[in-house]
Amino acid sequence: MSRDELARVAREEALLGLRGGVGMAGPEIERYLSVFRDALNLNGATDRYSDPSVGYHWCGAFVYYCCLQAGFPVSAKPVPSYRYTLAAVPAWHHWATATNIFHPSPDAGQLGDIALYNHVYDNNPLDHIGIVVETSPDAVLSAEGNNNNQTCLFPRPHDCIAGFVRLPEDPEYWTTIDH
Repeated sequence: MSRDELARVAREEALLGLRGGVGMAGPEIERYLSVFRDALNLNGATDRYSDPSVGYHWCGAFVYYCCLQAGFPVSAKPVPSYRYTLAAVPAWHHWATATNIFHPSPDAGQLGDIALYNHVYDNNPLDHIGIVVETSPDAVLSAEGNNNNQTCLFPRPHDCIAGFVRLPEDPEYWTTIDH
């Protein structure tokens, strides 16, 4: 488990160019959506998300899937009392802030950081998420899911970055507190 590995996994997944179908669902992106189906059902006291034809905004699911593939044992709902699972970008912020792994400086991104974005799609804070695969003085190159309903690499200027979640690489961290 390392942020370098997370960046590698995310880059590879982004370059696949997988697309969602109508309603942000479909067989190409089910690998991402499936990581939250049980948690969303439990959280909403429903079985609606068991249906693979039911989609949802999946940028957080793409990031979560990449974290799992890179060996980070992050829980789908790391703060049980919080309203949302990590399928929602605000949940990433809430969890990272509560566990002191959130870095609010928009220009301090590092390889393998999880970037939280403001005002990308719907003019709301914390409305998109991606994984940093390259940095430059003016932007980060982000591996993303649900960028126009597909996976891709996309440059994001620093002015839309709310901050970064920097996952700890120490295995002991993951065994000592709930995540």
